[in-house]
Amino acid sequence: MIYIKNNLLSLFILFLNFSIIFSKFVNPWVYQERHDLYETLINSTNIPVFGINNLNNCLYGLQLQFEWQNRSGRLEIQNSTNINLKSWWGNMNYYLSVIPYLSAMNNGLVPQVEILKIDGDSRFCTTYLECDQNIMHQWDVFFQEIINIRNNGSFGGGGGGGDDNKILKIMWDAHIGSIGKAGQIFQDTLSLLPIKEKKFGNGWAHFVDVIAIVNFNTNYSQVSTLSKSLPSSMISIFDFPPFIPRFSKNQNNVVMSMFAIDDIAQSSLTWNLFITLIKTATQNENCRNLINNEINNFITSPTTTFITILINILTNKC
Repeated sequence: MIYIKNNLLSLFILFLNFSIIFSKFVNPWVYQERHDLYETLINSTNIPVFGINNLNNCLYGLQLQFEWQNRSGRLEIQNSTNINLKSWWGNMNYYLSVIPYLSAMNNGLVPQVEILKIDGDSRFCTTYLECDQNIMHQWDVFFQEIINIRNNGSFGGGGGGGDDNKILKIMWDAHIGSIGKAGQIFQDTLSLLPIKEKKFGNGWAHFVDVIAIVNFNTNYSQVSTLSKSLPSSMISIFDFPPFIPRFSKNQNNVVMSMFAIDDIAQSSLTWNLFITLIKTATQNENCRNLINNEINNFITSPTTTFITILINILTNKC
C-alpha cells in the first residue's frame, strides 16, 4: 500500500514537472493559448492608475476584441481549437498579442515562454530579436512606463496626474505601429475574405486610426460596450446594411460606418486629408472633447453612421 502511494506521489510530481516544462511552450494558433497571453499581460500590468480591480487597464481592449473575433467566426477556428493560419483577423491579431507579449517578456514583466514557430513564414516572428525592431521599441516604451509607474508611483517618475491618459497614448502609438505593419504584410489573407467582409475589415483597421487620435480609452467597460454593437458574424455578399436581418440596428450602423470609412480610405490622399482635419480639430480642446464625446456616444449607441457624426462636427462645430 505504501509502495503504491509512493508511486502515485512520484507520478504526480513527474506530472507537475512536465506541466512546468510544457507550459513554457505556447502555440499562438490555439485560441485558448493566445487568449492566455492576454490574461498574463493584463494581470502583469496591474498598476494603481488602472484602478483597484485593474478594469481600467487599456490592454483589455485587445483581449475583448480577440474574443469578439472568435465569437463572430472571424478567426475561422478549425478542429474546435485552432485559429486558421489564413484568417486575416487572426493574422492581424498576432501583431497585437504575440508581439506585445514578446516585448513584455523582454522587459521582465511576464513569464518566459517559447512561441511555436510557423515554418516558412517569417512574418510570424517568435522571438524579440526576430521581430520588427521599430514595433518592438514602441511596445518597449509602453511596458517600460508601466514599470516606471509601478516603481515610482507616477508617469516617468515625475509626479502629477493624468497618468492613465499618458500611458494610454503610448499604448495607442504601439497599437497603430503593430496594426500598420500587419496591414502591409497580410494583404494576401485580406484578399481571401468575402468582398464585403474585406470592406468591413479594411474600414475597421482605418477606424482604429481615428479613435487613436482622440486617445479612446480601451478599458474593460468601454470596449465591452462597443463589442455589443459589433457584427455577430462575417459579412456575406448577400448582406446589405442597414437591412441585414440577423444584425441589430446598432450592428447594421457599425457595418455601414466601416463601409463608409473604407470608401474614404480607398484614396490615400483623401484619407490622409481626413485624418489631418481630425488631428487639427483635436488641437482645440473644445473640439477634442466634442469629438471624444461623440465617439463615446457612437460606441454606446451607434444610431447613425460614424462618418456622418465626424463630418457634422468638422463642418459645423469645429
